[in-house]
Amino acid sequence: MAIVNVKEKVTLKLELDAGLVDGKQRIKSKSLSKVKTDALDADLHGTAAALASLQSRDLLNVKRVEESKLIEE
Repeated sequence: MAIVNVKEKVTLKLELDAGLVDGKQRIKSKSLSKVKTDALDADLHGTAAALASLQSRDLLNVKRVEESKLIEE
């Protein structure tokens, strides 16, 4: 039997620089849900960069968070 990975949900997560606290970098994050499961990584990164330009904090990382289910066929 084959196992199939079915994407159910994709979230775009922006990690923003929140400065230093006790010598450690603080990170604030903003997440956008309901992203199309077939969205291209380059498109997500471009969207994140555009959204980050509206923020007062610098963009550190862009993450694609996927939730999927494994189905046995």
